Amino acid sequence: MAEAPSRRRTRVDGVLVAVTYRPSGSPVGLVGRLTDGTTEVDLVWLGRREIPGITPGRRLVAEGVVHPGGLRPTIFNPAYRLLREDS
Repeated sequence: MAEAPSRRRTRVDGVLVAVTYRPSGSPVGLVGRLTDGTTEVDLVWLGRREIPGITPGRRLVAEGVVHPGGLRPTIFNPAYRLLREDS
């Protein structure tokens, strides 16, 4: 993940260490913080309050355009694939 180029379509994989909802006053969105053990990326699904399987501790692969800025690099509305629990 550390080599993920900004503003380019990238695939990242790791474990969700946190899943939160955007605060009121912001556009509705679900935010997952994904880590590969060295770097963290925020995955933001706009217009969603929950997504089945998107829970802390879940492994997944996400793909989308990486945007710099904020606390961490961010991918908005990523395509994703949940990985088996034993992967």
